[in-house]
Amino acid sequence: MKLKVRQYIKMILQHFLLPLVYDLHRFRRTDKSLVVFADAHHESRPESMRLLYHTLIKRGCRVKEYYYDSAKLSSAGQLKAALAFMKLYAKAGTVVICDNFLPVSSARKKKNTKVIQLWHGPGAFKKFGYDTEDDIPSWYKGNVFSNYDLVTVSGRAAVAPFKSAMRQPDGVVKPVGISRMDVLKSEKYIEKCREEFFSLYPEAAGKKVLVYAPTFRGNAGDPRTEGFREVKALRKTIGDDWFILICPHPHLYAKLEADMIPKLPTERALPAADVFLTDYSSVFYDACVLGKKMLFFVPDLKEYRKGRGFYISMAELPGEVVMEEERLQEAVLRAYEKYDFHYQRQFVHSYLGACDGHATERIIQFIESGK
Repeated sequence: MKLKVRQYIKMILQHFLLPLVYDLHRFRRTDKSLVVFADAHHESRPESMRLLYHTLIKRGCRVKEYYYDSAKLSSAGQLKAALAFMKLYAKAGTVVICDNFLPVSSARKKKNTKVIQLWHGPGAFKKFGYDTEDDIPSWYKGNVFSNYDLVTVSGRAAVAPFKSAMRQPDGVVKPVGISRMDVLKSEKYIEKCREEFFSLYPEAAGKKVLVYAPTFRGNAGDPRTEGFREVKALRKTIGDDWFILICPHPHLYAKLEADMIPKLPTERALPAADVFLTDYSSVFYDACVLGKKMLFFVPDLKEYRKGRGFYISMAELPGEVVMEEERLQEAVLRAYEKYDFHYQRQFVHSYLGACDGHATERIIQFIESGK
């Protein structure tokens, strides 16, 4: 019931209050040189925006940031933040987002304002957006992904799923690559991440490193998870020559004790991993680009498949799929000792073909030319 009330509030905002504020400021001259980075899930710049932001700054572009974490605000605080953004939206030449951001889809925007959706997850794996009731119920009126001019995806195989999930017309979802993943092609960046990891976790030095990054279940407003108990148990049985780092999805941070929150984002922990373990998280695409050994621990696979569902079969993934806790340890050891990199390279070609280290440059070309 609480979730349904929130959805109705969102519809009121999208169809009445936010468009009203935008239209009151529509007369303001559009500043084509102004690029606004906006997000409602972080209090500071999200990792997905970091590289594009710094590249634009180096080029002398006019950039403004507008971030707030709606989960930490009262209803009045969320409304105030959204309304303030609409004034900025009416002036911006380009708006860049990387997650669901209702304000940007809540007005008949000016044609000379471009909206770029970077999205935070590459590829296409578990269903999201309008393809699952967990994210957007069928009775919701309005498109929370409207007004986009460009949705960046990692490869050609990801176009159709994103187009479906976001209800996008032809030509908006394009395989130009994922900006934040450009750094995964840089040896300097990878070494920097490894140094950061071992400085924050010195106890991992000299050990085999397993990074476990599960996604959340349910919806972002009331997330939950599976698998923590089993992986915590694995820490005690796998041996002293292993170090296991658990990286919960950021949506779960508010529900966790401080010692469960990792000291660095999953994406920056990955370069130090010898084996990457996940369930349904799209972070496994990052691990693919880095050439990491991986496997999938999915004790609730039948339930998850029936509920949210997938765009691709689990059998297509580049790594062993494990459902039983008693098989987890042997599967981790097997992945470390014997892994099919040939199949993984084929998978990368299909789903990550545009992640060649030059996505940011292509996005900036779009900002500058609109093409």
